[in-house]
Amino acid sequence: MSTGTLAKVQYGAPVDEVMALIRRDGGVILENALSEQQVERINADVDDEIAKLQCGSIKDDPYTRDFHGDRTKRLTNLITLSKTYREDFVDNDVTVAYVRAMFAGVSETAWLNAEQLVEIHPGEKAQILHRDMGSYPLFFRYGPQGPEVMINFLVALMDVTEEIGATRVIPGSHEWEFDAPYTQEMTIPAEMKAGSAFLYSGKLVHGGGANRSLSTKRRVIATAFNPGFLVPEEAYPFVVPLELVQTMSPRLQQMIGFRSIHQRELRGGSLWQHNYEDISLFLGLDQPASA
Repeated sequence: MSTGTLAKVQYGAPVDEVMALIRRDGGVILENALSEQQVERINADVDDEIAKLQCGSIKDDPYTRDFHGDRTKRLTNLITLSKTYREDFVDNDVTVAYVRAMFAGVSETAWLNAEQLVEIHPGEKAQILHRDMGSYPLFFRYGPQGPEVMINFLVALMDVTEEIGATRVIPGSHEWEFDAPYTQEMTIPAEMKAGSAFLYSGKLVHGGGANRSLSTKRRVIATAFNPGFLVPEEAYPFVVPLELVQTMSPRLQQMIGFRSIHQRELRGGSLWQHNYEDISLFLGLDQPASA
């Protein structure tokens, strides 16, 4: 049973320990996932790009506009923008081990669903509480017993406090029936130091907090993953240059859709192919074995 709080462990803590805490509370804060120098480099990589963006969403849908917030900026395609982010966090053995454990029994491979820099500006109200797995609404019918179809790391690029909009969470809500009511009053802030990451289940109820500060912009990277057989939020094959992909590890290439999905242990076959061969051959990332 959840304690109603969020545990903190070191990034790199044993997988079994981290998974046990997530099963109990729905999420866990992983301290020191990035060093001070790595955080500085990532911030420098994205500063110019996020400065170009307007706050809020340009979509006409009122719910989407409300969900995105009027005083929040969202920058994507960080895989392209930051070498430090993609290599030192996303393609890190520790991150990958946690992702694989979260999807154990569901999928042998995962796609990077989204890597979205979320910058909450002063005056922003609290976000609508939600479950990230809502991107795949079919699975709501299974409730808390359903498979894990979305996980997320919120990577802090600054010290994140309640005052500046720390994400609000309801520990233990990943085990609630999905029609059970919840309110902002049930939430607690996921406060963390720069370089820490909050890893949580897509079933956990949460939402961005209100930024009550006068001048501080809260900045985190939402780094989400989904099983390889589901479509991700971001369309990486259309936005990440192939020349950049050629410099990436095969593991990272697969995470963003430049290699096929193979489900050998789960007997699920292969997906995202060309002529029944791995898409990496068509893209020139591999040579046939007979070459």
